[in-house]
Amino acid sequence: MDAIKLWKDSYRTGSDEIDSQHQELFHQVEDFLTIAMTAGETANKQKCMETLDFLLSYTARHFELEETLQRERDYVGYAEHVKLHERFKNTVLAYQETVEREFSKEMLKRLAGTLMTWLTIHVCDCDRKIFTNEPISPQIHFEGVEDLIRTVTTRLLSDTYGIVFQNATASVYNGCVDGKVIVRSMIGNQGKTHVFLIGFSEEMARALYRGISGVEIGSMDAMNAVEKSALMELGDIIASHVLAYLISDEGENQFDWRGDLFLDQYRDTGVDIKNNMCLKFHTDHGALSVMYCAAG
Repeated sequence: MDAIKLWKDSYRTGSDEIDSQHQELFHQVEDFLTIAMTAGETANKQKCMETLDFLLSYTARHFELEETLQRERDYVGYAEHVKLHERFKNTVLAYQETVEREFSKEMLKRLAGTLMTWLTIHVCDCDRKIFTNEPISPQIHFEGVEDLIRTVTTRLLSDTYGIVFQNATASVYNGCVDGKVIVRSMIGNQGKTHVFLIGFSEEMARALYRGISGVEIGSMDAMNAVEKSALMELGDIIASHVLAYLISDEGENQFDWRGDLFLDQYRDTGVDIKNNMCLKFHTDHGALSVMYCAAG
């Protein structure tokens, strides 16, 4: 297995203290990924518990440092940034409970992929904005949901991974989302279910995973749990950035997230989402399709 090197100098924020702590977090996740892919189950479980304990204690100190700095600088995105920290802590706590209840090597790989994607996007896209005083979700007027998805998706993937977007075309979803890898995010909130289908072409999936991890996906037809969970987390992050504009303040912390990944074709007929809008983006690294609808 190629060595995973997550930290990049481009992730530097300008604060030596923040950058030093970020590098320690990246180092821990790199070690965790190596263990998840190579060690036996007993060693995996021990390392998993150690890593989760470290993440909970270290991120508590690190997040407090970041949030103190944001208050001192009167950062415009402070409230939204704190919510992202809370979601991450809740994710780690949920995995910790799962590990204690029913540990498996596949679960460990899913955690590793989730941590890898969340950390790279949070540091690259969110933390650097503290020092330029940019909001995480800019206050932009959108002409509608199509314009919202177009703007959020383009900004997130171009700013974080350097994807160059060429154009996007809208169509009515007829039961098929183009893509080698299709991520479905279903988010329950205030009596509604928000459904996102995000289809990555093979070229796009490979480019994004390379941007996240620094290594290549092995076989697209036999992706491992780390690769799948990394792309699933990316789909969830795209969905969460869109929902930040759609959900009222009083309901934004009451989410029920469910994620699934499909290869080649979206096959679940149990959710009726036909006749909704679907956007297909064309980029310098293949295509990306996004379908969104809200039911209930």
